[in-house]
Amino acid sequence: MPKRKFFIFDCSKAENCCDKSQYNEAGTREKISMLMHLLLCRPCRKYTSKNTKLTSLIKKSKLKTCSEEEKKAWKNRIEKEMAKK
Repeated sequence: MPKRKFFIFDCSKAENCCDKSQYNEAGTREKISMLMHLLLCRPCRKYTSKNTKLTSLIKKSKLKTCSEEEKKAWKNRIEKEMAKK
């Protein structure tokens, strides 16, 4: 029975492993364990599917974050507008 623990773990660990594997941070043992878990757990399969779609959409969107200078400029502008009112 101890060998089954190698392949099967609880849903919270599967969820974490799913996230890690999408960013190539999961090891081989974790990936195998996750796949075995997904064979038996429908909710985790759905989570993995949705997570994969979300990651794909984020990559396609080519989101750009603001620089610190842009954030400061926006903050100053908002503070000036708030002071007028």
